[in-house]
Amino acid sequence: MLGTREDATKKLTALIAAGLFLMPVAGCQSSGSTSSGPTSQVVRSSGQTAPTDLQLLCAAKTAEELKIEGGNVLPVSSMPAGGTGYQVNLTFEGGQATCNIDDEGNVLAITRV
Repeated sequence: MLGTREDATKKLTALIAAGLFLMPVAGCQSSGSTSSGPTSQVVRSSGQTAPTDLQLLCAAKTAEELKIEGGNVLPVSSMPAGGTGYQVNLTFEGGQATCNIDDEGNVLAITRV
């Protein structure tokens, strides 16, 4: 026999209370050293890259000079070049380019590759 309605209500109340108590515990994770998440990988091989503002300036000047439709030119990498400048490698729909820029923000050369 199932018992009375009062017994069923007590059991349901106890079950709900137990569930509410265990919910926060179920969301906890161990802070141990083992992890099933992705591992970090090094993308850059060089420690020195052009500052972001110089990379974006190169992208804008390249879009302007090469008349890239929509102006969607993105810097993909950069490295020191010469004494006080950088080479910025750029990509856009339909091609790639390099831009040489000095520390002052003067674009020295833009070359489609």
